[in-house]
Amino acid sequence: MPSMHAYTMTPKDYQDLIDRGWRRSGHYCYKQDNTKTCCPHYTIKCDALNFKLSKSHKKIIKRMNRFLRDGKRGKNDEELNSSMTSEKPDGENMEVEMNNEGCGIRDVVEAPNVPLKNINLEAFAKANEKGKSNEKQPGVQKPKTNAMEIDKNSTQNNETPNNSKNSTDGANPPCKKAKQMRLERRLAKQAAKGLPAVIENKPSKSQEKSLKEFLNDAKPDDKHKLNFELIHVKSKEFFKTLPMTYALYKKYQTLIHKDPPNAEQEYLDFLQRSPLKLTKPSDGPPLGYGSFHQQYYLDDQLIAVAVIDILPYCVSSVYFFYDPDYSFLSLGTYSSLREIELVQDLASKVPALKYYYMGFYIHSCPKMRYKGKLSASYLLCPEAYTWHPLSDEIRLKLDANKYQRFNDDPLARDENEFEESDMDLVLLMIDQSSYVKYRQYRQRSMNLVAAIRNKIAGSDDHAAIVEYGKLVGKPLAHRMLYLKM
Repeated sequence: MPSMHAYTMTPKDYQDLIDRGWRRSGHYCYKQDNTKTCCPHYTIKCDALNFKLSKSHKKIIKRMNRFLRDGKRGKNDEELNSSMTSEKPDGENMEVEMNNEGCGIRDVVEAPNVPLKNINLEAFAKANEKGKSNEKQPGVQKPKTNAMEIDKNSTQNNETPNNSKNSTDGANPPCKKAKQMRLERRLAKQAAKGLPAVIENKPSKSQEKSLKEFLNDAKPDDKHKLNFELIHVKSKEFFKTLPMTYALYKKYQTLIHKDPPNAEQEYLDFLQRSPLKLTKPSDGPPLGYGSFHQQYYLDDQLIAVAVIDILPYCVSSVYFFYDPDYSFLSLGTYSSLREIELVQDLASKVPALKYYYMGFYIHSCPKMRYKGKLSASYLLCPEAYTWHPLSDEIRLKLDANKYQRFNDDPLARDENEFEESDMDLVLLMIDQSSYVKYRQYRQRSMNLVAAIRNKIAGSDDHAAIVEYGKLVGKPLAHRMLYLKM
């Protein structure tokens, strides 16, 4: 699996990397080789502006709202909706925690414990910078207790349908719809009370409540309050709450993943350290672009933390962990809906920021397919790096063959393909105070081969740099500094 350590990068750099199939864990960046792995990982994103709530999503939101309203869990709340929460994977929020609620597979890769080389980065401070869903009106279907059931009952009693008690003149009477029966009962009650018959016109499908309205249905007299804090990973607020977040993480690792908890330093390396520089352009989101923790507080108690990156075109889910005592709330799926809502809110201020990246979609792992249940989702072609709707046709192809090139045009190529001729402009870091372009390095090496042989010299380095360029693409190879460890 190709990988590299990133000392520092702009949010735009990382946006371009994940659009080529890369992900990060702390400072460790990695990319799956889908032609070799037994379980191909495909980058998946959701168009948050065209996201549609499913019935399962609504049930989870209503369960949360009911709990906040009266503190009751409900009859079936102890049974986790495993189809919805294979959890998040690296999606990382999605770990297989985009919320794995209990899944043992992770698509978040913890970085190997390799210390970053001490270098002076200050010298390089200036080097770097969808579709309407035509849902049919879900008219109420007739109960399955009419003609077929009558026929079954009459057969058991050795009677014909025409001789049954429910027949009139040899024909079955029409069965009233449940909706019509409820309306008649309501009108009858109004008439009994001497009230005028009033029929409420409920909102049509086009007027259905939005995701924000569903999620933010709190009332002043609710028993519990759910609040959120979005904090940068290098802020004072982060370190102030560190004892709480680390304690929650240890509890989660122990009870959900059955793993011995990482030491605090390992926790920081995994979920707090980030190569992304905090940038706050005037036309960007209020908190800027970078790495953040979204903390969930039930009343005053921390119950969950979502680790996310806010990038120029998306919110990228990195990891999610929660208090196992609240597993009955399906927090994995609930957090993904909250993050989609965050994207929608950011898009109102920054129109280009309209996608929600969920990490990797692993079709060969049933517990990871929940990501594909978010409407308006797209998969990244691993060869042409183009985006394609996650359709039933693509699912069938993945059923037949785990590895797929989603772009059907055999001539379609990577627009940012790196070639040998692009080598001259690759930026090479040769010591802690300077860098050169490859063509300058090559010229210098002709005269100073002995002096820099141990830095970036030799044919092996040439091959490694070519591979690096092909993996990150031409623009990034010309924009980021390459350091030979």
